[in-house]
Amino acid sequence: MFGALLFSLAAASPRYADRGPIEPEALWSPLPRQHVTVEGVDIAYIDSGGSGPPIVFIHGLSSYSSFWEYQIPAFTATHRVLALDLPGYGASGRPDAPCTPPWYAHVVSAWLDRVGVEHATIVGHSMGGQIALTLALNEPLRVDKLVLSAPAGLETFGAGAARFMKEFWTERRAMATTEEQVRANFVTQVFNRRDAGVERLIEERVRLGLSPSFAGTSVAVARSVAGMVDYPVYDRLWELSMPTLVVFGTADRMIPNPIFTGGSTRSIARIAEERIRDAKVVLIPGAGHTVHHDAPEAFNRALEEFLR
Repeated sequence: MFGALLFSLAAASPRYADRGPIEPEALWSPLPRQHVTVEGVDIAYIDSGGSGPPIVFIHGLSSYSSFWEYQIPAFTATHRVLALDLPGYGASGRPDAPCTPPWYAHVVSAWLDRVGVEHATIVGHSMGGQIALTLALNEPLRVDKLVLSAPAGLETFGAGAARFMKEFWTERRAMATTEEQVRANFVTQVFNRRDAGVERLIEERVRLGLSPSFAGTSVAVARSVAGMVDYPVYDRLWELSMPTLVVFGTADRMIPNPIFTGGSTRSIARIAEERIRDAKVVLIPGAGHTVHHDAPEAFNRALEEFLR
C-alpha cells in the first residue's frame, strides 16, 4: 500500500530534483534573514524588531524558521518576533556538535544574549518543544511563558525502542531519502493541510538534499534523534513554574509514536495536564503534527488568548 501511495504521489507531482540544488541561504524566509556568530557557530535568524514583548519560535527536527510562516507575521504588530534556524538546519552553520536538547538550549540562550533578549515567551514545535522545555527547566528566568506545539518530551520510550530509533535514523538514511519519500513524509505524516507553503517546503527539502551542505544536516538529524532519546525531560516536568500552553492536533500521526506507543494524541496531552503545574492544553480537531500550520487561525487564537 505504501508503495502504491508513493507511486500515486510521484505521478501527480513535479520533479524538483530536475531543477538542481539550492544552497541554504536561498531558502525562503518570512522576514529578512540575519546572521550572528554564537560561540563560533553561524546562526541564521529573523527579528521583526519593535518595542513589544519578545516571542521566540524554535522549529522542530529537519525544519527551520519558515515552518512558522503563519505565526511570524501574525504577531509582529504586538511583539518583537524572533525565530532562529538551529545549527545544522536551515541557513545556519553545520558544526560538529552534539545536537542534543541541552546543547541546543544552551545555544538558544547564548543567541538570546547576542540579540539583546533577557527573557521571552518561548514557542517550540516537536523537537523544538523538547528544546524549549529543556531551556525552561535549566534557565527558568529566561522563559516568561512556555508554548509547546505538538512537543516531543512528553512521550517516553523503553530501552528497546530508544535503541531502534537511534540505529534507524542514521546519517546515511537521511542522505538516501528520495524525492518520493520526502513528499510522502510531508503529506502523510508531517502536514494534514496541503497548500503552497507545504509544496514550497517539499521543493526546498528535495533541492537542498542535492547540495553538499546537506551532509551537515544529515549529521544533525541523526544526532538530534539520539539526543531527544538520551536527554528526556519527562521526570522533570513538575519543576516547570511558568504558565505553559500545550497545543496538539487531534489527528497527529507522529505523536504518540504509532509503532512503539500507539493510542491517541489526547493521552499524551493528558500528561501535560497531570505533570505541568500551570498548564493549559488545547486540542485542535483534525490538525496534524504541524498543528500551527494545519490550523493557523485556531492556533494563533489560542496563543493570543494565552499571551493576554
